[in-house]
Amino acid sequence: MKKLHIPQFWYSTDANNKSPLLSIILWPLSALYQMGDKLNRLKTNQKPSPLPVICVGNITMGGGGKTPTARALLKMIQDHGKFATPCFLMRGYGGNNKGPIEVDLTTHTSWDVGDEALMQAHYAPTIIASDRYDGAVLAEKLGYDLIIMDDGFQNYRLEKTLSFIVIDGGFGFGNGKTFPSGPLREPIKPALKRANACIVINKTDDINLSILNKKRHYHASINLLNNGQKTKGKKVIAMAGIARPEKFFDTLEQNGYELYAHYGFSDHHVYTHGELQAIVERAERHNISVITTEKDWIRLSEKWREKISYLKISIEFDDKFKIYFNKCLDHIK
Repeated sequence: MKKLHIPQFWYSTDANNKSPLLSIILWPLSALYQMGDKLNRLKTNQKPSPLPVICVGNITMGGGGKTPTARALLKMIQDHGKFATPCFLMRGYGGNNKGPIEVDLTTHTSWDVGDEALMQAHYAPTIIASDRYDGAVLAEKLGYDLIIMDDGFQNYRLEKTLSFIVIDGGFGFGNGKTFPSGPLREPIKPALKRANACIVINKTDDINLSILNKKRHYHASINLLNNGQKTKGKKVIAMAGIARPEKFFDTLEQNGYELYAHYGFSDHHVYTHGELQAIVERAERHNISVITTEKDWIRLSEKWREKISYLKISIEFDDKFKIYFNKCLDHIK
């Protein structure tokens, strides 16, 4: 499985508003990447879904907050009451089962279905399918009445009812260039045209998102819930194998945690026994706890889950989005 490391030059341009040299050198590859995406879109036979589909995606590589946003939408759908049996539909990235199959928490592991699908299955029925249309067909067959498509904005196989782009307010669109010159999966403007709205999570003043001024967009914030296990205090060793580990470390510090040490790994990192042993032993020597993300924790064996806590988060939408989304649900047939 390919690991994602975010290069520093993806973050921004330099003081003269010029792209770093490496970004310029990689531009021909970015052009080929864009061409491949266009060809994929043209040759893909899009099929209408048998069920309403609400897609939660992003434009940038790596995490922007899609998975907790999908869970927050699930809660709103359940509170609304129109749809009785919503389910998640995912690719199952990192898993070896291509589906379509419903995640079974009693038998499946992250090796089977991927860490994110295994995590979402704790909140609602979750189906994985490399072919999203086949996954939608299975969802209908199993009796579900609405699909929350966690990721898949760039998947053109299944027609969507609503599409939301999630944006990390601390990262924005990086340097605004497509992969590998930058972090974008596709150019910003055509992506915005396909989306119904954007959701900006934890907007910071130094990130320029003026391109959204003409696009319907809303704001949301990250709330901390109870940890997976009690920590010994606010002084911790943090570890994270996500697209932007520093985002997790910042969240901890912003909520009163003191980081004695922190370890950042690539997205979906598979921890070795030696790595975990070294981190836990260091924490035990200083009588402090080890804390990680929920997505990282779900990949650990029972032995390590007993020794490592996780930070559980939720997404809180602004009131304007709540009103807008409930109206959208009212009009879905």
